[in-house]
Amino acid sequence: MKKIFVSTLTALLLLIVLASTVFAARTASGQQLHLKGSLRIAETQQAIFPNLYVSAIGSGNATQLGLFRISSQAQVNIPTLASFTSATLVAADGANIFAEGSGQGTLTEIPGVISIVETYTITGGTGRFSGAIGSFTVERLVDRATLVSSGTIQGNILLP
Repeated sequence: MKKIFVSTLTALLLLIVLASTVFAARTASGQQLHLKGSLRIAETQQAIFPNLYVSAIGSGNATQLGLFRISSQAQVNIPTLASFTSATLVAADGANIFAEGSGQGTLTEIPGVISIVETYTITGGTGRFSGAIGSFTVERLVDRATLVSSGTIQGNILLP
């Protein structure tokens, strides 16, 4: 099990390095847009030790997206709170951004609250985000009693 986790983590890191290389190559010819905003997310969870399967749906407001919706799925390793995740952002005009990444949860000093930082690589999109690449980070605090979180989103979108 540990070997599978390490192999999957290695593959994810290679994907991020490849995406970063492509992102750097395309920056010279494409349009770079800064993404910054806030969001609120509600989760449902199913635990099958040692994993926690999380499905999340939320909304927010951000530059480049306007009022947006977000949906994501994650597989969290319970002992380490590390995760693999995928997300879809739907902008106010219906255009989509697709992304994959990893996350890390950390216990906070506040009882029942976990801090989560998720780093995503944009893998494509639809509408005005067709062919998009880039990356963004979601930082949020999750209330373990309600499974509701709020936080920020920040990154860059590169259009061809």
